[in-house]
Amino acid sequence: MSIITKIQVQKLNNDRFNIYTDSGDGEEYAFSVDADTLVKFNIKKGISFEPYELEEILNADQLRKAYLASIVYLSRMMRTKKEIEQYLAKHEYLNETIQQTIIRLEEEGYLNEEKYADSFVRTTINTTLKGPTIIKNELLAKGIHHSIIEKSLGLYKKDKQIHHAIQLCQKKVTSLSKYSTSQKKAKLEELLRRKGYSTEVVSIAIEETQYESEEADELEALLVHARKAKRKFEKFTGWEYAQKMKTTLFRKGFPLELIEKALLIIEEEEN
Repeated sequence: MSIITKIQVQKLNNDRFNIYTDSGDGEEYAFSVDADTLVKFNIKKGISFEPYELEEILNADQLRKAYLASIVYLSRMMRTKKEIEQYLAKHEYLNETIQQTIIRLEEEGYLNEEKYADSFVRTTINTTLKGPTIIKNELLAKGIHHSIIEKSLGLYKKDKQIHHAIQLCQKKVTSLSKYSTSQKKAKLEELLRRKGYSTEVVSIAIEETQYESEEADELEALLVHARKAKRKFEKFTGWEYAQKMKTTLFRKGFPLELIEKALLIIEEEEN
């Protein structure tokens, strides 16, 4: 049995108190609690307690600390259960304490994953050009359940997805001038898939984007590749040289008719 001999306010935190006890070997520091726990367990000088009573006090104090820490963490922005779990685990709270804290936060309305998912989707739609799949994966990483995510993604209407996908294409297409028309299309499709858009939305966005090159522009882009290929295959001659050039340029998406024209231009440049 231990007897409380002194209660002292902490110098750096006026809301917490250091408790000193004597178990028969003289006074020594035993533990600390906050004001709420002090009042709840009627802790005062001269009372005695058993080890199991101390454990109850310390558990209650840990719950109180975890709860208050969570409230501060939540005050900055909305959080998910997983984020709270990770935050408290990082600060070395026991799993039982973490789970009890989460239950209390949910009961008091501080944690609501449906509202979190809706808010996350709305914010992402309004501030980025991400597609639904990317948003879904980000919410899954935050621990949100599939069913909640699917419901919240209903806020991302198809016309908005198409609008965003077209914006991405328009921003990207200006940097693709050196590529063939078919390469441009392939790169735009790859971009939209990587950004999380469905096949249907990708198809519609591509159709609405002006990416086809005029023949003169296509030829200019082709000549850039043709000149590079020529340096690579200049050790070959005749039919073998022509076939290697045509094969290389065709694989880059240029039509054979235009390739023939480019090869004639390069040949004229040598003469």
